[in-house]
Amino acid sequence: MEETESGEELSLLNMYEIDDEGKSRHVVAYLDPVLAGSVGIFSGCFVGDFTPDENGEFDVNTFVPNPEFVESFTAFMNTQAEHSPELNGGAQQVAGQPLYLVDPRCEIGPEEEPEPEEVLGHFMVDPQGAIVPGSFLYNPQHVWFSPQTGVSGLLVNREFYEFLHPEAKV
Repeated sequence: MEETESGEELSLLNMYEIDDEGKSRHVVAYLDPVLAGSVGIFSGCFVGDFTPDENGEFDVNTFVPNPEFVESFTAFMNTQAEHSPELNGGAQQVAGQPLYLVDPRCEIGPEEEPEPEEVLGHFMVDPQGAIVPGSFLYNPQHVWFSPQTGVSGLLVNREFYEFLHPEAKV
């Protein structure tokens, strides 16, 4: 990860105000400032748009997810299914049923049900307990920024960041 001159790690999640055909647009991007300066900002890294509050700050209540970002996340999850022993082990436990994934930020006990906004989505699992390739389905009720539980744990996931930005691999 890039660092500042003082040795601090740069945030992978940043807010940008961009000019979109003469109109000001506020976006949350999964893109560090150094990479943004060197390769530019592209729409696939926009987590979504927001309208700033009266102080010019991020207003979670106005956030609208970017469908292109959700597509990238879905593609990432489908690649993870091929290589993750944890996901494949979970699939064995739910043969023939969907394998639901909970946002890493959500801290619940093993017997507790997560709130719908904490569920990332699910994979289809065949009767033999294998994840069906390409089957991840994003949960449209998932909330990337929750006033109760914070920022999605995926937005600090270095593997996801490098999937979106292959030039950032360390």
